[in-house]
Amino acid sequence: MSQISPATFAKYGLYPYPGTGPAGYNYSGGLPSSVCTPGNDCDRYILTQPLTSTAVIQKLASVGISSVLPYSGFPGTTLLSALYPFPQFGALAVSNSPTGDSRYDSLQVKATKRFSHGLQASGAYTFAKGFNRATLQDFFNPQGTGWTLQQIPAQVLTFNATYTVPKASFLPKYVNAASRDWQIGFFANYQSGQFLSPPVGNNANYLPSEEIRNPGVPLYLKDINDIHSYNPYTDQVLNPAAWTNCPKNATCAAAANGAFGPTATTLYSDFRGPRRPTENANIGRHFRIGKEGKYDFYVRGEFVNIFNRTLMPNPSTANTGVPLSHGAGNGTILTSGFGTINAYQLPNNGPLTITQGFATTYLTGRTGTLIARFSF
Repeated sequence: MSQISPATFAKYGLYPYPGTGPAGYNYSGGLPSSVCTPGNDCDRYILTQPLTSTAVIQKLASVGISSVLPYSGFPGTTLLSALYPFPQFGALAVSNSPTGDSRYDSLQVKATKRFSHGLQASGAYTFAKGFNRATLQDFFNPQGTGWTLQQIPAQVLTFNATYTVPKASFLPKYVNAASRDWQIGFFANYQSGQFLSPPVGNNANYLPSEEIRNPGVPLYLKDINDIHSYNPYTDQVLNPAAWTNCPKNATCAAAANGAFGPTATTLYSDFRGPRRPTENANIGRHFRIGKEGKYDFYVRGEFVNIFNRTLMPNPSTANTGVPLSHGAGNGTILTSGFGTINAYQLPNNGPLTITQGFATTYLTGRTGTLIARFSF
């Protein structure tokens, strides 16, 4: 609600928005190159300076304005604070405003085998895509805020089965007593990897922006879903050459990403972290002892990540211009930088805990729990 239109800025000789201003606009105001680049960038810098600064006074004087104080006793300090539509309230943000909506489309299939012959099973598959249309980033350009992907897995396959060992009439009584009524269960979940946030741009655009993709350049240097194709300690799995900064004084983010606004808002359906399958199993049985089962001994074993899969955390999507860091294993193991997977654990530490982002937490190693209960 405190956004200022380009036309209002222009009345004060200011052109902070990328691409605005007279042809060849190259204002510098004598400011050093260390604080701004001539043109829109220097106007953005001027807006952050105190009203009493020489640069602000000279800039306003160049268009015949001696003061922009909105009222006597105005408490604001910067030029921008004096130009807000409601300067007495400062920067006003939208709250509880119905300016956004969402969309979800999916194909859902479910199959169930009801209990018979000791077996029951069910499975479900979902193919889905969700979008958000966020609160407008630029109220003077409502079409500039488009649909962006929600953090919803594109494909999910889940199934479970439970088998209870029946009594076999052809087996001796003592064999049946040991083998029957064991219950074996299995649960599996396979889903697409989590969408990764594009790297944050490091230019001086008026609004923060993501880096944009270079067409035709592969996003990955390694197959992120094949743990055998890379070594997380030494290999960079994401390709920094696939991304570039939005050029200064340009509105490339609006054209490329559909929205020129906050960072990490635009996701790409083909830019994802590694898949992390879930496969758990259990086995248990009730041993009923005494007349009419007066006593009950229950034993159960539960196993998480039953196949002991190696599950990796998401790679870093920090700015592509940040150098890679070797901060572990005597300086030989990658720990930070774009496209690196920080999987290093110090000796004597437990397994790495990973949060998928879809409300599920995984452990890198197989774990088992044995439960026993005696009731009487």
